[in-house]
Amino acid sequence: MNYRRKLLLAFGAGGLSAFLPALAQQQKRLRRIGYLSQSSALPNAARLAGFRAGMAELGWVEWRDYAIDARYADGISEVAPGLATELVATKPDLLLVISDDGISLLAQRTKTIPIVVANSQDPVGTGHVASLRRPGGNVTGLTNLSSELGAKRLQLLKEAFPSVAHVVLLFEPGNVGSVSQAKEFEKAAPRLGLRITSIDLRQPEDIEPAFKRGGALGAQAYVVAQGGVISSQRRVIIDRIVRLKVPASFTDDLYVEAGGLMSYGASYTDNFRRAAAYVDKIFKGAKPGDLPIEQPVKFDLVLNLKTARAMGVKFPQSILLQADRVIE
Repeated sequence: MNYRRKLLLAFGAGGLSAFLPALAQQQKRLRRIGYLSQSSALPNAARLAGFRAGMAELGWVEWRDYAIDARYADGISEVAPGLATELVATKPDLLLVISDDGISLLAQRTKTIPIVVANSQDPVGTGHVASLRRPGGNVTGLTNLSSELGAKRLQLLKEAFPSVAHVVLLFEPGNVGSVSQAKEFEKAAPRLGLRITSIDLRQPEDIEPAFKRGGALGAQAYVVAQGGVISSQRRVIIDRIVRLKVPASFTDDLYVEAGGLMSYGASYTDNFRRAAAYVDKIFKGAKPGDLPIEQPVKFDLVLNLKTARAMGVKFPQSILLQADRVIE
């Protein structure tokens, strides 16, 4: 006697129709999401919390419907390729990454597993997608427009601290997004009457020499680009800048929450929340290459008044009025 006939005898036709949806629910396959980051677990916690919130809004329950297998390079670029290989080898249902560098690592290793990026700098310019409207291939997601916001970040820094004339930029030459941001900063600085000097960080050991050089150059402020080394070492960088008592602008609010003075940019947490919609569609049968790349809709100016007091600086009223969030 087959399984369905046994159920009919046990429940009757009406009882079976009520029972089958519950049975199907129990038999639903757990979807596996591989997550790769070149930074450490701590700065990714809030971002993944945003993603989990987005999944919950769409009815997906972690550990019932999906599970995340996260790998972190802790800012060590040499480690990331091996982690990417390991992650792809597990054959997850989908891969989630934060940036273009993550796409590069994974796209070299799979052309079939869907890849969703939450904060791409320039997916078309890097060749990861054919176009924003129709990506093609196995990559889709959101941009963060970070390079295009360089001028705005410098403008806000100059408005907050008008006496600043020389800015030092910390960036990572091996990070696509970081290089793109550096170019935008360098282009925008002269229009704002600023002189900018770029100093590269390739590994954590470069941080102290970078600040020594910045001091020797007479840096009056710092702007800090995105990057795996920078993100994983953000507390070290922030502590060094605060002790120098010079203004600094960062890419997102995680740095300000960690003690940085100010940040302006697309909300990474909101982008991760929106990335859940891509995952939902792909899990329901959509092809990544058919899902248009979307741009951020939420941009935040975040200020840390506690840090400002510790540094002995004050934000003018014009900046305070523009702030989306103020940390007391």
